[in-house]
Amino acid sequence: MARIIGIILAVTVLLVVIYPFAQDAYHRYLVADRLKTVMTSQERAEFNNWSGDAKSFATRLYERCELTQGKGAVQCDRYKFAMEIR
Repeated sequence: MARIIGIILAVTVLLVVIYPFAQDAYHRYLVADRLKTVMTSQERAEFNNWSGDAKSFATRLYERCELTQGKGAVQCDRYKFAMEIR
């Protein structure tokens, strides 16, 4: 009985530790998938070297687009879509 409780406890702790990393990997995949058709080769290289989370990278692209195209520009909607991760 103690062995079963120990295994259940170990699996629970393992899941709690792994969950944030799995969630970050999933968000990174979603952002990369949503942006793969609109990113330039330079932006792809930046994304591959990005140490922050994926949503912050998409936010950065959106803000950079707004600076160059103007606030609320239609061209920036492609980046806005990638920012909206649930």
